[in-house]
Amino acid sequence: MQLRSFNVYFFFLILLVVGTVVFFIFQPFLTAIVAASILANLFRGSYNRFEKWTRGRKAWSALLTCLLAVVIIVTPVFLILSFAIVEANSLYHTLGEESALERIINQVIEAIRSLPYSNVFFDVQTLNQTHILDDIRQFSQNALGLLQVVYQGITHFAFWVFVMFFTLFYFLIDGKRLLKYLMMLSPLRNEHDQLLIQKFTSISRATLKGTIVVGVIQGFLGGIAFWIAGVPSAAIWGLAMMFFSIIPMIGAAIVWIPVGVIMLLLGNVWQGILILVVGIGVISVIDNTLKPKLVGKDTQMHPLMVFFATLGGISLFGLPGFVMGPIIVSLFLALGEIYNIEFRDQLNEYNGRSD
Repeated sequence: MQLRSFNVYFFFLILLVVGTVVFFIFQPFLTAIVAASILANLFRGSYNRFEKWTRGRKAWSALLTCLLAVVIIVTPVFLILSFAIVEANSLYHTLGEESALERIINQVIEAIRSLPYSNVFFDVQTLNQTHILDDIRQFSQNALGLLQVVYQGITHFAFWVFVMFFTLFYFLIDGKRLLKYLMMLSPLRNEHDQLLIQKFTSISRATLKGTIVVGVIQGFLGGIAFWIAGVPSAAIWGLAMMFFSIIPMIGAAIVWIPVGVIMLLLGNVWQGILILVVGIGVISVIDNTLKPKLVGKDTQMHPLMVFFATLGGISLFGLPGFVMGPIIVSLFLALGEIYNIEFRDQLNEYNGRSD
């Protein structure tokens, strides 16, 4: 008995085994590598300008680009995280003042009970001050604990950042050569490889521009509105809106709608109206005006697809998943386009016979 192409099968078996081991070696650093590739795309223009300024010195150009990325990205993240812990700690102690908190809860309960037809939506008699107070304390304590855990994991985060920027340094220098090598190894046509690269670049740029910039603006405007309305710890609520703006379609409304309604129920009419007007007329409108201008035609994904890709990415990869989720889904859709192009005739013939 003769086994044809035995050496080919054996080679691919070894390749599969070794490739699996290599994947597990690189697995702890995959998010850092993906983040570095995204930053390499975003800061490619800056790198090219630095390369002209340094007269072709690639190492110096890459180092200056990495320093620029540190100033723009890493420093604000550390400052925001530290500020969030201080604000959350202040909010936790404010909620610990039972007399003030109990008074607010009582006012909200009485306002809800006085609303017409309130029993249609839920049993207002089940509203209990003690239970609500315990839930608020538990929530605030968990939020503070989460922030403290994140801050205590600063060593791991610092190492992750080091790996990311170390990778970014070499991606800037050898990125084009690496892409050519990967395209050479890929059995896909060059135009298909270019499509995948273009999808990766466009969706990463669109997600970062349309999410981070819009989130910062929404959180800033919402925080100012809360501060004017006299909402305690307005800064932490602004940070919360900045974070929730990641979620498509819903976004910062998770924060400003309940706060505006509670202010109205407490009798703070103009404050509640101010928050709701700013939320409806400014914060929500930003998604329909500023985000399309920032994103442009970089992404052509359906909003529902973006919604599930973002939430699923965050669930699978953590916070970096708000970028990685849409990227992976967009690459999958690009592969679907390639499949449709390559097998269009067969698909048309098959579908024609099935009719």
